[in-house]
Parts: sequence; C-alpha cells; structure tokens
Amino acid sequence: MIDLTRLPDTIPDNFRDADIDEAVSDVKSWNKDISPEEERYRGNTILRDNLAKVFTIVIIFWLVSVILILVGNNCNHYNLSDTVLVTLLTTTTIQVLGLVYIILKDLFPGGKGKENSENNNTEK
Repeated sequence: MIDLTRLPDTIPDNFRDADIDEAVSDVKSWNKDISPEEERYRGNTILRDNLAKVFTIVIIFWLVSVILILVGNNCNHYNLSDTVLVTLLTTTTIQVLGLVYIILKDLFPGGKGKENSENNNTEK
C-alpha cells in the first residue's frame, strides 16, 4: 500500500531528455487544438481590457481638468460666467457617465436585449 500522507522533502531531478521533449510536443499539440474562436475571444478580451484602462485614464484626466478649471474660477483667475460653468459641469457629467456606460456594456455583454433578440431568432 502507498502512503500518500507524506510528500517528499526534495523534488526528484531525474527527468530524461525524452521526457522534456514529450512535454514540449504535448504543449505544441495543445496549442494547435485552440480554435480560431478562442483566439479571437482572447484577442477581444485583451483589447477590451486595454480600452477600459485607456478610457479610465481619459476620464480621470478630464475630471482633474474640470476640477482645476473650477478651482481657478473660484480663485478669480478665469472669471467664467455661471452659464459656462453649468454647461461645463453638465457636459462633463454626461460624457463621463456615457463613457462608463459604454465601457461596462462592452465588458459585460448580454442582458435582456441580447436574450430577446436570440429568442426572436429561434422562434422564426
């Protein structure tokens, strides 16, 4: 009977070159088994991740710029009118919320709209 309660203290170092070659060929054959859809999915995932990071940086930069404009206006450097300030804050809020919505919608697709369109296609 084999005692599986105790693991060896050292790692055996008795791999032959044939074992390593077999492992390398197995990895190559596994990589060939990856379908083009999986590759496209992996590429899309990386692209989505990068776009989310870029847009996050853009949103942060935009908000910092608006804050600096507001602080500069309070210190009487810019002397912007109330209409300009309201327009600036309104458009900034809409743009930030819109970008966040687009990013989240792309990162997490699905929901009721997608399910309804799939159900309509299957019923026809």
